[in-house]
Amino acid sequence: MDLLTADTVGPWLVRRGLVEAGAPVEATELDWGVSNVVLAVRAPDLDAVVKQALPRLRVAEEWLAKRERTLTEAAALQLAAEIVPGSTPEVLDVDEEACAIAIARAPDGWRNWKELLLGGDADTAVARRLGELLRAWQAATHRDSGIAARFADIEAFEQLRVDPYHRAVMRRWPSLAGPVGAYAEELLNTRVCLVHGDFSPKNVLIGPEGLWVIDFEVAHVGDPVFDPAFMLNHLMLKAIHRPEDAATYRACAEAFDESYENGLPWELVPDPGLLTGHIGCLMLARVDGKSPAEYLTEPQRLLARVHATRLVTDPPPTLDAAWRRLEEALRG
Repeated sequence: MDLLTADTVGPWLVRRGLVEAGAPVEATELDWGVSNVVLAVRAPDLDAVVKQALPRLRVAEEWLAKRERTLTEAAALQLAAEIVPGSTPEVLDVDEEACAIAIARAPDGWRNWKELLLGGDADTAVARRLGELLRAWQAATHRDSGIAARFADIEAFEQLRVDPYHRAVMRRWPSLAGPVGAYAEELLNTRVCLVHGDFSPKNVLIGPEGLWVIDFEVAHVGDPVFDPAFMLNHLMLKAIHRPEDAATYRACAEAFDESYENGLPWELVPDPGLLTGHIGCLMLARVDGKSPAEYLTEPQRLLARVHATRLVTDPPPTLDAAWRRLEEALRG
């Protein structure tokens, strides 16, 4: 099946039984990320987002990924909602042949947390709630053989995370290939609990009624350290971008980490030194990988590269120590 467009999604909705034939459909293509066709659609009794996986991502370098990841996303969205109702948008339809899904659209007025953070609006209550959600998802899926079998495929995670992140850094900086490669191998060989795989502020939608976490397309059963490291890396990058607000981003990181670890089974609690090392790998990836953070200036990229290299080669024993290092670098 061809990729859906704003012109063709209406007939698709009819075929999927989501809209009656002849009903008016408003469709707009959204600029959300680089890996999917994303269409906002409105029709009688329907307000949804349709996502369809792209075989080649919209980036400068060639970046291919299996399209069935959209089906994994639907299954993970449903599982996350079973564990914590209301934490994700409702899945309305799954088209396996087209590798497309329809999910509920966030109500008007909801905001993306990345946009808020980049504007200096860092709400620790949001960070705390995200820590609670991650803890609940990991604890509920910990050592569950059924879930492990259901989300055993890590190919999309390797294609969309390990290769464009870790391996791209290893190719760019051969001197770091040893430690970064070791972190990558750990991620690929650990099977403990459900991993979102893109647990970042851009995938958090916030409104008066609460918040949703979206974009589970690389979800798999894997290493519990990846998601907290992913979120904490993004908060550190925001501090590099807006040093005048570094204290508020750090407060969010601490609120997230505290609520995440509070009550988490001890087997899932990441070793702090391991966590900071993974943060360093991910920070390097957002500077020198296939998908660099678009908001960093060149001097900020240099600072992030230096800080991340130190985290990878000499990981501090605590998250607090990692932040103190960053604050020293920002002052310097």
